[in-house]
Amino acid sequence: MAYPLGWSVRLQVVVRRERWPGGSRAGAVALVYPGQMVEPDQPVIRLKHEERHEELSDLPRLSLPAVTRKLPAIQPAGAAHHLNDTGTMLAVPTLGEETVPAGLRGRVVDVTARGGVVIESQVVAVQGVLGAGPQVAGILTLWQALGKGNSCSRQPIPPGAILVVPGPLSFLLLRHALNSGVVGIIASSIFLRDLEGFLHADLLELVNSPNAEALQSRLPPLTIMLTEGLGSLAMPARLLQLLSCYQGRVVLLSGWTSVRQRVLPELLISLTAAEAEALPAQEPELTLVPGARVRICCGDYRGRTGEILSLFLHRQRLPSGVYAHAARILLEEGEVIVAALSCLDRIG
Repeated sequence: MAYPLGWSVRLQVVVRRERWPGGSRAGAVALVYPGQMVEPDQPVIRLKHEERHEELSDLPRLSLPAVTRKLPAIQPAGAAHHLNDTGTMLAVPTLGEETVPAGLRGRVVDVTARGGVVIESQVVAVQGVLGAGPQVAGILTLWQALGKGNSCSRQPIPPGAILVVPGPLSFLLLRHALNSGVVGIIASSIFLRDLEGFLHADLLELVNSPNAEALQSRLPPLTIMLTEGLGSLAMPARLLQLLSCYQGRVVLLSGWTSVRQRVLPELLISLTAAEAEALPAQEPELTLVPGARVRICCGDYRGRTGEILSLFLHRQRLPSGVYAHAARILLEEGEVIVAALSCLDRIG
């Protein structure tokens, strides 16, 4: 999918996605037919679980020592998490037979030979920088960190959720989410050691593998999408505010990342007809002018967003010593900086 603005968000776009849980599923049976309208929490595929005797030797080996921290016992949340708009609960996978929810609201356009269901839907689409794990559907849930002195393991997380974490991930939080029955997690960033320790795989080999899609289904059952990538960057406030508007919705998340096939992780949030009409049409405007919202794509302020206050008529000497055409930027945090135009992406 093309993202015309520098910000990897499409406020409304029509997509077609095959609903497929990943891996080789010989017992998949479609429960819907082409032309049928489906809801995000509606089962569209029935799977029969079979005992797995696969060798995981195809997974790339960990390049860094695995992180092995002793975690406290975590009890799954006892109360069922219900949708705000439909009042129905998203099914959590169980042993034996499993039904796969659509994750999208829209029209079924095809049923593939393997039993996958292709759905056309009008969505808000968010593209990540890096991810891991197969396609999953779950309830979008914002993580509310506890105060200082409280362990994140005490934070109750509803099973079947897709968790939004505003800041960087940690190995401990990933393990807590996995043990709580969370199916997916969206965060800003993570250190390489924590990510490879959790996946127990070499990240570079994983995203460069010619068989990347198949390998995704052999990772721990928690799909991950990072909006900023590796490191300790925070999620832009504008993106967090957007996701909070759709809290409680059933959404579709894919962590599949492949350099060879140019595939990046994505989050799809289906829109109702009323919401689609209310959202402004996205006309890509890339011109850098005063008043435009921009995102800094490199340098010390990489990942930060703000507004252009003014453009310099002449090239400016930057901290690196390079002379370049530049702009004065008011960051969301209130700080005013000077940045090269080549380092700016317009996002609104």
